[in-house]
Amino acid sequence: MTCHDSGVRGTWRTVAHGRAGALTLGAVGAGFGLLTLAEARSAPGGSFGGTSWVGAVTELAAGWALIGAGVAGSWRRPASREGLLLAGAGTGWFLVEWNNPGLGSPAAFTFGLIVAALAAPLVAHAALAYPAGRLGSRLDLGAVLFAYAGAGIILGLLPALFFDPGRQGCGLCPANLVLIRPEPGLVNGLLRSGLLLGLAWLAALVAAGALRLAQASPPLRRMLWPVLAPAGCYLVLVGADFAHSLPRGTLSNDPLDYRLWLGQAAMLLLMALGVAWAWMRGHRTRSAVVRLVMDAAKTPPPGGLREVLAGLLGDPGLELAYPVGEPPRHVHADGSPASAEPGEGQDVTPLVRDGRTAAVLRHRAGLLDDPGLVGEVVTAARLNMENERLHAEVLAQLEDLRAARARIVAAGDAERRRLERDLHDGAQQRLVGLSLALRLARPQPGLTPAPRLTALISQADRELRLAIDELRELAHGIYPAVLADEGLAAAVEALAETSLIPVTLGALPEQRLPGPVEAAGYFLIAEASQHAALAGAEGMTVDATHDGHRLIMNITQDGAPGTGPEMDTGLFDAADRVGALGGRLRIEHTAGRATTIRAEMPCGS
Repeated sequence: MTCHDSGVRGTWRTVAHGRAGALTLGAVGAGFGLLTLAEARSAPGGSFGGTSWVGAVTELAAGWALIGAGVAGSWRRPASREGLLLAGAGTGWFLVEWNNPGLGSPAAFTFGLIVAALAAPLVAHAALAYPAGRLGSRLDLGAVLFAYAGAGIILGLLPALFFDPGRQGCGLCPANLVLIRPEPGLVNGLLRSGLLLGLAWLAALVAAGALRLAQASPPLRRMLWPVLAPAGCYLVLVGADFAHSLPRGTLSNDPLDYRLWLGQAAMLLLMALGVAWAWMRGHRTRSAVVRLVMDAAKTPPPGGLREVLAGLLGDPGLELAYPVGEPPRHVHADGSPASAEPGEGQDVTPLVRDGRTAAVLRHRAGLLDDPGLVGEVVTAARLNMENERLHAEVLAQLEDLRAARARIVAAGDAERRRLERDLHDGAQQRLVGLSLALRLARPQPGLTPAPRLTALISQADRELRLAIDELRELAHGIYPAVLADEGLAAAVEALAETSLIPVTLGALPEQRLPGPVEAAGYFLIAEASQHAALAGAEGMTVDATHDGHRLIMNITQDGAPGTGPEMDTGLFDAADRVGALGGRLRIEHTAGRATTIRAEMPCGS
């Protein structure tokens, strides 16, 4: 109990820390946006947002929208990094404003020289990692690293190391705090190379996003395109700005740059709306799951939840399996074995709750690529899922018991057959040999044997013959050889000939059936005949048919005072055999002292 409580407290502590971090991140991002706008308004000539109220509102709206989406994402899923990436992209949107010659602070101006071009890589990183918060392929990782290196090093750090504002015609610029030595030619070359390289990494990012959309499954594509499409358009507009800036060799804020900047802001707003749209769609999905799961509660088990989820997700072939037992194995809701391996064109998705796999969904490939949808399914269906899992576990245990009983019966039959063979091939053969030896010991013709010796040999021969007959009868009762050699019909005919009461035979299956089925049917008839004879029954009728899947047996007895309900307890062994095969045995007592025994056993086609 203590461990459980400490685990719960640890989980809540993690969630609380994650949410506190999200709020802190939002406050820092919002404050940085306000500080950026204040600096832009103080030196509007070198800014975008400081030129007008339209620019100010646009700047704050685009950045704060992404920061807000990131904070909300971190609040909803504290363990995911996607919220941090979105908030980082929103904060990065403000960085371009710090590359402003009118800033009075050398530290702020130097900061702007290095980081001004990082907004595009940050936005691309957040978009390509959506919604899981991690990059899904080496291509995405390579494109993002290429972009960070191109924007942060080639366009940022390296030119800043050699940029001297005074020698390069920027008399209003504050001092560059990272200047190593003035190299105007090298700075110009690095900036032009950085812009050219920027067109390359922007194209790589757009291609990576387009490829991810093309390869995504339909459910995942529906969630991705509202985020990736505006992010791609944003990158295209950044590329247009780079191409426009290439002749002059530096990024600036002329009228065309300003219009492109407004377009970029609009795309970032759309990107944030795309994230919000995914949440709304997830909320609708959760509501639909809740409604359908509540409907499933009215569905008789087992299997009701599978039908509901298959209808909700649009996959009629969906399978729901539960892990049970030690070592774990998977079963359906009815306790039958299930596979947890994907088939052709299928995926397997574990439904995890509190760190434990509650169930496994086997479904059409790509159906649950949306991780949010998986979470909604687990959250909404948790009660029904747990109830059905427990029900499946009980059924699986019952199936294990039936299988164990079948193995015990099979082992008993195998031992019966071994004993029958040992008696036939061992003791019986020795007795027959001894009988022949006694016959040879009789006095030869012409000799006058002692009368007492002749009498003793004759008595011993009679005793041996009687022992051989009893041994044969015993071996036949243990497991009749005719049953193994010729099948059920021949064995029942032989049983009817030696029965103590008249046995009338109706239809009997001529084809061979599985050995356990034939043994169960034979010993049921044998036990019924034996108990009916002991009870004084007048006769018995046997009828057995095979309908292709089952052996159906009907044994009708003409009753006697001892063939009523007290007979039920005399068929325990036969009932165990029938039950071990998954069959049913029913005994009915009717007026006129008649008793009917009906057995049904599955035996395949």
